[in-house]
Parts: sequence; structure tokens; C-alpha cells
Amino acid sequence: MIATHTFNPSVDITYQIDPLIVGEVHRVKQKIENPGGKGINVTKVLHQLGAAHCAFGYVGGANGQWIDETLKEMGITRAFTFIKGQTRQSLALNDGESQTEVLEQGPTISEHEQQAYFETVTKHAKDAKVMTISGSSPQFETHSKFDHMARILSAFAHTYNIVDTHAGELKALLEAELPIHCIKPNQSEFEMLVNRENLTIDACARLLQTHPYFKNCDVFLTLGGDGALVKWKSDIYRATLPHKDIVNPVGSGDSTVAGIAYGVDQDLEPEALIRQALACGTSNALQEKTGFIDVNQVAEIKTEIEVERYAW
Repeated sequence: MIATHTFNPSVDITYQIDPLIVGEVHRVKQKIENPGGKGINVTKVLHQLGAAHCAFGYVGGANGQWIDETLKEMGITRAFTFIKGQTRQSLALNDGESQTEVLEQGPTISEHEQQAYFETVTKHAKDAKVMTISGSSPQFETHSKFDHMARILSAFAHTYNIVDTHAGELKALLEAELPIHCIKPNQSEFEMLVNRENLTIDACARLLQTHPYFKNCDVFLTLGGDGALVKWKSDIYRATLPHKDIVNPVGSGDSTVAGIAYGVDQDLEPEALIRQALACGTSNALQEKTGFIDVNQVAEIKTEIEVERYAW
């Protein structure tokens, strides 16, 4: 079973509009609403892949109730912790050329709610094989974001833990040598982690093998349309993608995380796992909705992805 964490879910609202002009009135051509937050996106893809899963997260107010009910209708297994605060909304303005996002911060989680969350997770995820922690965190009463995440990770050292969060938060977690088994930075996040700029592929590969952060951690370094550079155990792989006309790239990283989690859960060999993960991310980018894939499309894309051991 794969357990997913979304500490700060949101109702994602996308407005399709004509080209954005600051200060002008814009009429919405289409409105799309989705249960959102990076971990929710991971869960939706896992559900479409047919993986055994359970979604954990803090939800509250009318927004939180809507997320819970919508995911229930989709057939997604949930064990949410209900809070007094209101789940946030995230607004995206898409004018066909670019997307402008406005993100609310999220509620403050009381100490009692934090304890309830921990008890729920330890009860329902005790048999999990893989765990994902994705996205931002809200504010926590009496505890830091680091403390909250460290408590969860420390209690689940026996699972394969994939963490996909802001580079600053991730750096602190890696320095504390918490049980993190895989990370999925993009190139800018990777450069923030290692405190370097304008890295070449060769330089990234060397750092993946030599930097202390990655000694006991698999790294899935995504490079957008250029594919990925992957450290898996002691090996480095280079993956390249076929050209596709992108529809909506939002959520592709989350779909890639879902593909990694699915691959680990299914005991896929490294090259098959890499193809699975990237095919999920690519398929998401070809859909209008975030956190959605076409499983038939994933199967086709996997055959088009090239994966080879990296040599320099």
C-alpha cells in the first residue's frame, strides 16, 4: 500500500481567459475545479494506476468537505483529519500563453489536530510499503514545519519515503539525516539544494554521486522536456523523452512522483521504473486537468522513452 500526505491541500480553480492584461476586466471562458495540493495529485494518479493507496491530509470547512466528497466519488481511499480551519483555495489564470497563479497560505493546525493526524496515520498506514510527502505545509501551533514532518518520517523509517517539497525545507530534512529514501527535484531546486548555479548535466551527475545529501537517497532529477537524470542506488541513468505538444504541465511533477511510488510498490527494475515515472508525468502534461493521466497513453509513452546508464 502507498500512503500519501498532503498537509496543505487546496481547491484548485483554473479560469480560462483571453490574454491577461493587468488592470483590465476579464470574463471567464471556462472554469475548472479540482481537489488539489501536490499530494492529492499524487493520489489521483495512483488511483488511476490501480495502486492500493490511502490519502492523508488536513481538511476543513466547506472547501475541505468538498475535497473529501469529490475524492470519495472518484473512489479514492482517504483517512483525512478534519480541522476547524478552512482549507485554502488556489487560483490559476490561464490565457492560453501563460498561467498566473495566486496561492493562499492555508490554515493554522492546532496541537490537538496534529496529534489526531499522527494517530490516524500510525493506525491506517502501519502496513504501507511506500510513503509520499508532497507540497507545502500550513502553519502549526507550537511546532515548526520541520518538527511536524520529522515526526512523521521518524515514525515510518520502515517504509520507502519519497519527499517532494520546497528545497529549503528539504535541505533541513536531509541535513538531519531523517529516513528519506527518494527526492524528486527539478534542476532549479537541485541547484538550490547543493548551493550551485548553471550546472551542466555532467556536473549534476558528479554531485549525485559525491554530495553527502544523496549518499543514501535515490534522486529523480527532472529536466523538463529534456527528461531526467536519475541516481538509483549506486547507478546513474539518463532518460530522454519524445517530443509532445504540452496541454497543461501543472501536476506533471506530482504524476512523476506517483509513477516512482508505483514502481517501488510493484518492485520494478530501475529502467522500467524510470520509464513508468516519466510516462506518468508526460501523460499528465497532455491532459487539461491536473493530477490526471491516460493509462493507455502511459503504456505507449513508456515505449518511446530512452533510458541508459550515464557515462561521462
